[in-house]
Amino acid sequence: MESNNVKVSVIVATYNQEKYIGHTLESIVTQNVNFKFEALVGEDCSNDGTAKIVKEYAEKYPDIIVPYFREKNLGMYANIPELMTHAKGEYIAFIEGDDYWIDDNKLQKQVDFLDSHPDYVACFGKCIIVDENDVRHPEKEDYNAFKREKGDFTIREFEQYILPGQTATSMYRKVVYGQLQQKLSQLKDATQIMQIDRGQVLCMMAIGKMYNLGEDVAAYRHVTNKESGSWSSQNDYYGIKPVMQYLDGMKQMEKIASALGFELNFDERRTYELNKLYANMGTFSKEDTDKIRQKIKEDYNTKQKYYKACLKNVFKGWRRT
Repeated sequence: MESNNVKVSVIVATYNQEKYIGHTLESIVTQNVNFKFEALVGEDCSNDGTAKIVKEYAEKYPDIIVPYFREKNLGMYANIPELMTHAKGEYIAFIEGDDYWIDDNKLQKQVDFLDSHPDYVACFGKCIIVDENDVRHPEKEDYNAFKREKGDFTIREFEQYILPGQTATSMYRKVVYGQLQQKLSQLKDATQIMQIDRGQVLCMMAIGKMYNLGEDVAAYRHVTNKESGSWSSQNDYYGIKPVMQYLDGMKQMEKIASALGFELNFDERRTYELNKLYANMGTFSKEDTDKIRQKIKEDYNTKQKYYKACLKNVFKGWRRT
């Protein structure tokens, strides 16, 4: 095997994750594989000890860890694409700097699958959910939005807001990104949506099939402390900002799907969010509540479904009084 024949490029974007990045990198360098792979680590100008740990791993594993120390903070939407420009692998695996792999054969299993299934563009696995202290929380796993069964991922699952797998469980064909860039070059905001896990999956569905191995291969760190550096701590809460971003994202994905040549309809998810809004009356101010409700109404593809959902919730309110 030639020394430059890299089979897999692992993309690791990290910022202020001193507590976790060592675990992440350790789970990468201990992978059992019969091919050459690299881990491109974008250290995004952290103000804690993250850079020091990345440097230590790069010095200890120079054949695997390739560090990129940013001179200024790029942010996730720029850090990841820049790392991608350096990727040499046939396949791309993503993992965030606070998650880690729990299967030492993760990369090998996915390469074996994709090598033997050329009509598939991506392969995923299942994940467990842990907190900031690596304690597993099965109760959270019961309600996660990731595919739980072995098999092909479908458009119907995507419309139910299920993903084929969590980011740390993913592996994609790098060539697909080139194909997507051609398709997306004329679409507004397409470049940014490709940096979001759900946006990536949406775009990949226009190119080929995706598969889930049905095995636990990664640990997804779900942390609610906003100072932790965990992605979930910054985004996974019920507030006006994330709700509006979430609603905007669904409409944007429907438009992009249409431009890519297939139909996507999130009306069931809009009904879910409308029901959730009614069930949590008082969480938001009247102004914000009206803002969310109006946004949901405007975005419905079938307005009758909106009115039907409203009537059901009004009726429930009468029954409670």
